[in-house]
Amino acid sequence: MTWIPKRSNTTSTAAAPTPAAAPAQMPTHGHSLEMPVVMSVRRLPAPVYGTLMEVTGRGAKIRSLVLMERGTEVEFDLGLGGTTMTVNARVEARRNASAGARFEYFLTFDVMGEAQVDALARAIRELERRAAASRSIQRAIDALPTTDRERRGSYRALSAFPVRYRKEGDDWSEARIGDISSTGVRMNCGQPLPIGALVEMRFTLPSSVLEAYPEETAVLDISGSSPRRTGRPDLRRPFEEMRLRGRVVTRFQPVRDREVYGVAFLEIDGYSREEIARFTHAVQLSKIRNA
Repeated sequence: MTWIPKRSNTTSTAAAPTPAAAPAQMPTHGHSLEMPVVMSVRRLPAPVYGTLMEVTGRGAKIRSLVLMERGTEVEFDLGLGGTTMTVNARVEARRNASAGARFEYFLTFDVMGEAQVDALARAIRELERRAAASRSIQRAIDALPTTDRERRGSYRALSAFPVRYRKEGDDWSEARIGDISSTGVRMNCGQPLPIGALVEMRFTLPSSVLEAYPEETAVLDISGSSPRRTGRPDLRRPFEEMRLRGRVVTRFQPVRDREVYGVAFLEIDGYSREEIARFTHAVQLSKIRNA
């Protein structure tokens, strides 16, 4: 499959045919993501849902079920590095997706101002820093003991903490999370939700459990030709607010006249998944120490 080439804006009746334009390609060194986005598309009355696959300072790659023509201008909010910014882009190329969504799009940011592009570049650098840190943290977590034989990524930690949520088009409501894993949460709320409903959630994992991890240490390695600072990552780094989307998949028995639902995460990004793993493994360590 190839990207659909640009269509020429000029015509010539006498000129000899020219070779087809080279297909547009995704810029190299993009930061890989699996992040849901809601796009406002010019001339379309309803929002377009998609998945952000890659992003650079010059453009992005997105999957979607909706057909958009080359040149279509889109706008969406992008949460990067703990901040949310509005991104304006233009469809540069389209191809059929290999699986899942029907189409993959390459968007360019040529309609954005210089200040917006600079802010986006800074956010992408922060994403790269966090991704590198999370890989280091995941290696440290993998070396820690667990209380059972469950696969680490699916361990479900019992821990109650607040969450704000809303269905599409609704206002924000308050609820509580009863347990969490890398695949979803059990949410206790006062509002009835239909099975299959899409919800947006904002919550901050409790940092108090991180005391189960050892404190950050630093070592001066003098074994090489020049001394260098080494050490294990700071597993006690406080959690930041998470913004995730999910789908209601299960209804449990109500508790104290409040509804209880199982909500599965939709296309959770790698950094959020590893932060949840850091939390659930801290809960496991606390269970070991208190046993």
